[in-house]
Amino acid sequence: MVLIFIISSWEQPPLPMPKFEWLTIDKLYHFIEYAILGGLLAIAFVKAKPAVIPSKLIWLIAAALSTLYGASDEWHQTFVPGRFATLADWVADALGSVAGVLVVYLYYKKRKVSTKRP
Repeated sequence: MVLIFIISSWEQPPLPMPKFEWLTIDKLYHFIEYAILGGLLAIAFVKAKPAVIPSKLIWLIAAALSTLYGASDEWHQTFVPGRFATLADWVADALGSVAGVLVVYLYYKKRKVSTKRP
């Protein structure tokens, strides 16, 4: 999260905005960045096994936290010269967050099933 904050704080020279901003390379960067964050949060919650949180809710919380962090990061960028927030960036963040959590969920689900086999 600190790395995302630092990178988002770098000033950027004004760049021309494409007419269709939903399919630009930076959306892939946002997706990957937040897939990593979502996956790491999911792993952290699984390893910590918080007693007050039902195990099925852990996945939703990991995705929600990383998605909310994406929204706060977009808002943070509005204070940095040359940077701005866009809905398209946040959507890429949210989709990446969910994808990262889903990958970790499927990994743990498969691992759990394979350890139960005789």
